[in-house]
Amino acid sequence: MSRKPTAPKRVICYRDAANEDYAGTNIDTQTVDADFPFAPNGVFWRILAFFAYYVIAIPLVFLCCYVFCGFRVKNRKAVRKIRKSGFFLYANHSHFTDAFLAPIVAFPKRAYVIVGPDTVSIRGLRSFVQMVGAIPIPQGLKAMAPFFAAVKLRAEQKCCISVFPEAHMWNYCTFLRPLKSGSFRYPVVLHMPCVAVAVTYQKRKLPFLKNPRRTVFISDPFYPDGSLPQKEAQRKLQDEVEAFLREKLDTYSTYKYYDYRKAED
Repeated sequence: MSRKPTAPKRVICYRDAANEDYAGTNIDTQTVDADFPFAPNGVFWRILAFFAYYVIAIPLVFLCCYVFCGFRVKNRKAVRKIRKSGFFLYANHSHFTDAFLAPIVAFPKRAYVIVGPDTVSIRGLRSFVQMVGAIPIPQGLKAMAPFFAAVKLRAEQKCCISVFPEAHMWNYCTFLRPLKSGSFRYPVVLHMPCVAVAVTYQKRKLPFLKNPRRTVFISDPFYPDGSLPQKEAQRKLQDEVEAFLREKLDTYSTYKYYDYRKAED
């Protein structure tokens, strides 16, 4: 006798898939302006950052993702030929553990994550989250130059840099939301490859494990088209990444732990 389908833990009605946020962090967001230290690079900082990243963060990331969240990663070999040169990673944003994708995919290469200002607004943790890879997006045009300089520095250091083009986190969302076109400027301007990473959700086989299992799909590398103007190259790259993410989510994200439904007017 077949079992009844499991009802979602939560039903969320939304109106604007591009701009609504359901992260639920309730953090008092601090201002990130032009004076913010986007890329500390002193000797003492680098020593502490190495310890924080490889000794503290990486073991916890692997334990959390593989043991508690049931991660399965497909096509990891795709990044082998671009790992030495550095690359950008574009992923859908459906859980706080998405920040762990870049360390997993790029390991042992150092990884950074472009995040919202709330990530560096937690009292007492700003330095640590920066040491383990957070680069916050600033408020105001004046701060964009030092922010981009930090991204460029990490790219020149041949690191992996993770971007969430949906911009907002919707927990356990199983479909792709609109992508911000400006997110695809980085690899075009910096002439770097990128990969798309799709996090999909499936029901666990063991009944006492309620939260879904994740299967993570990595695309083959995408390269910016240098023959096109910048805006057109960004659009082409966005279309390629979007097509991969949409196809994987539509095919393999089969369990709605949270059910997002478009609200009717």
